[in-house]
Amino acid sequence: MLNYQEVYDQINNEFCNTCDLRTIELQISGKNACFFFIDGYIDTLLFEDNMLKPLKQVQNVDKVTLEILKANTMFTTPIEELEDANKAIAEIAAGEIVLLVDGSDSFFRYSEKKYTQRAIAEPPVSTVLRGPREGFVEDLKTNMFLIRRRLASPKLTVDLMSVGKYTQTKIAMCFIDGVADGEIVGRIKSKIESIQIDGIIDSSYIARYLEENKFSLFSGVGSSEKPDTVVGKMLEGRVAIIVDGSPSVLTLPFLLYENFQMSEDYYIKSYRATMLRIIRLFAVIFSILMPGIYVALQEHQYQLFPIKFLVSVLGSITNIPLSPTLEMLLVLVIFEILNETSIRMPRYVSMALSVVGAIILGEVAVTAGLFSTSSVIIVAISTVGLYSVPDEINSSNILRLGFVAIGGVLGLAGILLASIALVGYMCSINSYGVSYMTPFAPSIMHDWKDGPLKAQIEEMSERPYSIPTANRTRQRSQLAENMLPDESKQENQPKE
Repeated sequence: MLNYQEVYDQINNEFCNTCDLRTIELQISGKNACFFFIDGYIDTLLFEDNMLKPLKQVQNVDKVTLEILKANTMFTTPIEELEDANKAIAEIAAGEIVLLVDGSDSFFRYSEKKYTQRAIAEPPVSTVLRGPREGFVEDLKTNMFLIRRRLASPKLTVDLMSVGKYTQTKIAMCFIDGVADGEIVGRIKSKIESIQIDGIIDSSYIARYLEENKFSLFSGVGSSEKPDTVVGKMLEGRVAIIVDGSPSVLTLPFLLYENFQMSEDYYIKSYRATMLRIIRLFAVIFSILMPGIYVALQEHQYQLFPIKFLVSVLGSITNIPLSPTLEMLLVLVIFEILNETSIRMPRYVSMALSVVGAIILGEVAVTAGLFSTSSVIIVAISTVGLYSVPDEINSSNILRLGFVAIGGVLGLAGILLASIALVGYMCSINSYGVSYMTPFAPSIMHDWKDGPLKAQIEEMSERPYSIPTANRTRQRSQLAENMLPDESKQENQPKE
């Protein structure tokens, strides 16, 4: 049985008498009672109309119980009994309403949350010309709704967990029961539950704990801000992790070729999507290697330049005080500084900064003889190419700098050896039993239909073999339908 004054003081002391802890005391059938909630979290009108006013009119009750509250109050979510004071304090901190009644055996929790949140809009990074334009927001329930609306199936399973000693951040692990591999689901859940940290601010915190290759240059966890993309990955057997307060939803397992798949690929003709994927692949490879190859040719194998281009290059570097390697590294660093500054500065200032940066690099620096025209052009083209796959921009920038240094020291032979070593390293990465380079290494020809190539949707009758799944069949192919006996076809026809 709860002692009103003792528990009342305990809750206030636990919250250090903070100013935003609201306490509304009342009498319920002659017994002292108090509502506890955090100011700004709840819908005050619903709280007054559905709970506060009805309970003030309750009379002739010996003991306030769950049944009496259900009979005399209105609520949008079920009332929950809390026997532990620490649990009640945690619920108050999470934005719920907790009722304390003198002489009752437990606390009573209501939920009437209503607070300002960002409207659902198109993500600034994943813009499309065709297809859904909805994007995730920073609210967990809204993001769960966006997924549930597209996966209206009872097989959609959501496991809710809390992580963070102080933040108690809600994390929802979503998967399709009967499609996702049970072993992978169990491993992901155990990793999340084992996280011991003061607080979780964004899904990126969780991603660092879920990566099995902690020091890998490449990301081992997928991330998306579009519900249609996440649902598509879940239908292939992946697991989605939603973190409250983050608009980015994580997906596992994650493969390299997912970086080259864009949501718009599935809403346009397959031949156009195939061409775009090949362009993205070559754009990234070309952008990473081009500055290093240019430096290697200047430093070691200049005779491989075409004659006309060699004359142009020699004319532009005649009075340059820096070596080709230092010049290229300096130009890359300046471009990175301009990029970071334009992102962090206010928009109206970043536009002016971009113009000034372009004038300085394109005109003054070249005219003054600090940089050559060819170096500036190559770095500019390389930077534009990297943004064709924005999810790998961080690792690509580091690789680009590394290849410039290797090309300046070892020439083309060094770049070739470094490329082979990089591919070998990428083939060795394994996450949750899945090779990072699948379907290339190991080669799975079946998955090429939705890898570097994009087949028609009716041709992909099975889920990718790259991802472990409990159900391989995605759809019944038209070819298999045509091969059925006539009796089976008649059975499948709808009856009049």
